[in-house]
Amino acid sequence: SLRPDLVPPDIAGELRKLQDEASPFPFSEVRAQIESELGRPLTALFREFEERPLAAASLAQVHRARTRDGELVAVKVQRPGIREVIEADLDILFELARLVERRLPGGELYDPVGAVEEFARTIRAELDFTREGRHMEIFARNFAGDETIYVPKVFWEYTTPRVLVMEYIQGIKISDLEQLEAAGLDRKAIARNGAQAILKQVFEHGFFHADPHPGNLLVLPGNVIAPLDFGMMGRLDEELRTQVAELLAAFVKKDVDGIIGVLREMGSLDAGVDTQALRAELSGLIDYYYGIPLKRLDFRRIFEEGMALVRNFQIRIPRGLVLMGKALVTEEGVGRMLDPDFDMVSMAKPYVQRLLLQRYDPRRQLAKWLEILAGYQRMLARLPADVQAALAGLVELGRTSAARGEERSRDRLSLALVIAALFLGSSLILQSGTGPQLWGMPVLGLLGYAGVAILVGWLLWGLRSGRG
Repeated sequence: SLRPDLVPPDIAGELRKLQDEASPFPFSEVRAQIESELGRPLTALFREFEERPLAAASLAQVHRARTRDGELVAVKVQRPGIREVIEADLDILFELARLVERRLPGGELYDPVGAVEEFARTIRAELDFTREGRHMEIFARNFAGDETIYVPKVFWEYTTPRVLVMEYIQGIKISDLEQLEAAGLDRKAIARNGAQAILKQVFEHGFFHADPHPGNLLVLPGNVIAPLDFGMMGRLDEELRTQVAELLAAFVKKDVDGIIGVLREMGSLDAGVDTQALRAELSGLIDYYYGIPLKRLDFRRIFEEGMALVRNFQIRIPRGLVLMGKALVTEEGVGRMLDPDFDMVSMAKPYVQRLLLQRYDPRRQLAKWLEILAGYQRMLARLPADVQAALAGLVELGRTSAARGEERSRDRLSLALVIAALFLGSSLILQSGTGPQLWGMPVLGLLGYAGVAILVGWLLWGLRSGRG
């Protein structure tokens, strides 16, 4: 449901229902799970424990309780036996994925096995509730000092891989507009706070809540937003955040070649992709939406059309980037629900501009070159030993050739030295990352390696045939 680049939106919607809506499991199983995990009777752990769950989903359900110290908490309990069910389902999915790769023409282009492997990693991580607790701590640290966001506290003494106990938040659902009005809260301010929060997460922290739908957002006094459910988080490293900014800037400038260039830099396009057709599709998409007033733009539709284009051209989009797009679109929808005049694009501009400026910051460039020089230093430190080993092999080759009375041995030795020099030079070019790029690598370095391959083949052919 969180990979619209792989499945159409209607199927993703149905999968989402399975994820968020499930029948609760009996309280007897809740009690058994908690007591098994914490090693103590439920009554010894909690002064009060509500048998009726607050919410139930496919992986877990949540109960309200009060600790022996009087703290009001939310207790998330994993559904018993769900791990075994998921592992059995994963086995079936892997078999189906391998079948698709073998039997369906072009099926390998979609990398179904890779998609299942990614899903397996994600779902297994979600089954470890200590990981979710750690996500909450990282999120809270990132927003330390920000009075517009409140993250529930984790009670680690009650938390295990199958049980998560956190502070119970008494707030108003962000979608309950009447209650927000009755409480005297400012809907426009709430929309701004939510947008600023997701933009900071994506463009500054690189660690963001991947599912900020209204059911996961509560509003506290002072227009403070309290996000819930930190099981699914997205990550973007600094390089990917900058590439996102470049993609957005190219889209605004109607620079189709710029978009394709960034996609190539990201390694998202196969060598055989029809760039002419892709260019035409991108131009059509941009032209259709360009100039439409922001109030009339349907960002969810734009996102879905973009994902359809990704599927049609087998563009490999990093998982973090897909989750980012979905999170931003979801937050934009929440903002418009709260404030019809909400403008997410204007709020995002400063973040994008800062990232683009940082890319060409002299200090950042200096740090990058120092990193490259450090790589050269490590390579040069190994160079004497590498050259000595290579020369020893070449000398042995020369001796063997001389012993056999081959007059052309010196020519072969010279050719071998040329090959070694060309290989080392090409390696240095690739390490530097400078010059024209192809598939994200310097063209000169690639050409050098191609030349090495040809010369090595020629040398080996000569040795075997007794020629050259």
